[in-house]
Amino acid sequence: MNYYFIYSAGGGAGDWNGIKRVWNDSMSPILKERVLLKFGDVFFNHASSASPIKKGMWKKITDVRKWLYDNVNDEYVLKNTNILLDSGTSKLINHISTQNNELNPEEIIYKFRSIIEKNNVLEKLVEIIIKSNINEAVTIDAPNPFKIRTKSENTVTNIFRESHDYIHVELNAEYCNKMYEMLGGQEKMLTTFNGLWDKASLKLFLKALKYKPNKVAIGGLTRANDEDIQNKLSEISQSINLKELDRVHFLGCGGVAKTISIKKSGFLSEKYSVDNSTPYNRAIDGNTTGASQSGYFDYTSKELYRINPDTKTEILELHSKVINKHFSNADMENIIDGIIKHQSGNSGHDTYNNRARLIIHNHDVFRQNAL
Repeated sequence: MNYYFIYSAGGGAGDWNGIKRVWNDSMSPILKERVLLKFGDVFFNHASSASPIKKGMWKKITDVRKWLYDNVNDEYVLKNTNILLDSGTSKLINHISTQNNELNPEEIIYKFRSIIEKNNVLEKLVEIIIKSNINEAVTIDAPNPFKIRTKSENTVTNIFRESHDYIHVELNAEYCNKMYEMLGGQEKMLTTFNGLWDKASLKLFLKALKYKPNKVAIGGLTRANDEDIQNKLSEISQSINLKELDRVHFLGCGGVAKTISIKKSGFLSEKYSVDNSTPYNRAIDGNTTGASQSGYFDYTSKELYRINPDTKTEILELHSKVINKHFSNADMENIIDGIIKHQSGNSGHDTYNNRARLIIHNHDVFRQNAL
């Protein structure tokens, strides 16, 4: 399978800027061959903002490939990088739910539709796909957000449950059909559906489409149990034969174990691909008080090791045993030292840069696992 490096996954706490700063001296040549960009990262505001749309970016940017180049100053991304554009619409769900804590799922979807229509989001997305020379793009859906912090300081990740599948089937199919018409086919379009929908919901979704999809993106699998992945993919194939399609991408499938399960299901060739935000998120877990710690993924075991003064020696020993690695032993020691410094209340551009390099390392571990 191919692996897509996520350029940002929210960009919090300066880490997006860290990736920008270290790209030219530290980015893996293999990772930058395939990059996933999120439309929402570029054009949607964080939940605390009054408007869900970044109006300045909305007016200014029509080419996100050029936008990526402007960030990283690397000619390679202008001509060679295969860019997969995710909609990033979970950011809108986050915004709506944070601004309106008491809304039920149907009301959230109503507001979601209103934002899409009022701001011509679909039209903007299609414009970006065409003018940015995007290789492939995911259709619009309304997924569960990873985390919503409520006024009571609780976190919510499961606003939508199985009982709400019916509103997603209708919404997904509607936007798929519109994108298909606006793009004049599905050459650049991956029809998106939730991999956890039951058979009836998936069949209803496929029936609602005005075309027969030959390229799909499957979301939601990060919420499935690792051991259930193969059974779920087999169940999906009873409605749409995934192995007969021209293209299948597994959106944010979750940890290493899920990728292994996907491969064991026979999805091994280059027409299959996966992206994963876990290597990004674990790299930036650490805070400046040391109460939480960033994590290093080991190439061999794929296990996560939390970084602190007590684990430094063990991590460097593991790293030294790996032959096919991106960062040298000396580079990794500098990275680990930077992480420890960051977690000791001495954060700065250099420590954020080392967190960014750890993001790249962790992604490379996941990339090798997907091969």
